[in-house]
Amino acid sequence: MALATIAALPLFVLENPSSPGALTGTAGAATPPVIDAPRVETIELVVATPDRSSPTGQTGPAVADLSSRARDWHLARSSREVQDQMAVVAHEHEADALAAARLVAADEFAERAELDALLAARQLEADRQAERARLRAEELNRREEAMATPGPTTTIPWDTEPHPHGPSDIQWEALRFCEATGNYTAVNPTGKYRGAYQFSRQTWDWIAGLYFERLVGVDPAAATPVDQDRMAQALYDLRGRGQWPVCGRYLP
Repeated sequence: MALATIAALPLFVLENPSSPGALTGTAGAATPPVIDAPRVETIELVVATPDRSSPTGQTGPAVADLSSRARDWHLARSSREVQDQMAVVAHEHEADALAAARLVAADEFAERAELDALLAARQLEADRQAERARLRAEELNRREEAMATPGPTTTIPWDTEPHPHGPSDIQWEALRFCEATGNYTAVNPTGKYRGAYQFSRQTWDWIAGLYFERLVGVDPAAATPVDQDRMAQALYDLRGRGQWPVCGRYLP
């Protein structure tokens, strides 16, 4: 802070009894001076004043400068605290956002997997229907040719090897359509071959005696579709498709 300037100060007059010209004597008088007369001395008190030539006119740091520094420091500290708080909040929101994104992704993945499975099932069924239609058309063409062309029908050797994976349900269906137009109660005109797979009674009892004794003596055309399917599968596993000399063409 600037100090108040003292324009003028009074002089302190101290009386020295030994100084010449004291109040007890007069200089130049006819009376000779007295040696022990008091002497008056003048002492001037000098007080330092600020240097007005300095740019700020002060001896220490400016108050305005200190105040500005304090304000800047306070703002910087406040801003840092706010930034730290915002960073913490942002981190929490980011974690929540990532968790939500994972849930959404999981749901989308599950929905996508479910959709893919549905599309795959539809495609499989479409392929099955196309194969069924193809085999049905092939059998109808074969019948037309057989009826239009006299002569022996091409047959499959009886000792064929069964396929390791066996026929598919579509291939079994094609065989039944070829043998009996898919009718499980069908009987050929001579009465010898019966059921959807046109078993003779002799062949039926032979397979039943090996695998299903309870079916021995049962009329193949009177057996349930499930029993007829099991008997046909057992015959195929034992002798292959050659047991159906004509319609076995639809089996592997």
